[in-house]
Amino acid sequence: MDLSLTDFVLFVLFGACGLVLFWTITSRTLHARSESRSLARRVVCRLCLHAFEDIGSARVVHCPQCGVANEKGRSRRLG
Repeated sequence: MDLSLTDFVLFVLFGACGLVLFWTITSRTLHARSESRSLARRVVCRLCLHAFEDIGSARVVHCPQCGVANEKGRSRRLG
């Protein structure tokens, strides 16, 4: 098979564009996944509004600033 210079340049150009597209999609997916994990671990104290991260699996965590017990996740409870 004869490969002309224009065909070679087009193959390289389309290959590079494909790699950039693949890298962009992979990077955005990994960034979104790490962002959602970070938000899942973040707790805001309902008394002093101190934000901290807790990697444990307990549903109720204590604030390191004031010591009050807080629920992890979205709480629908008022007060």
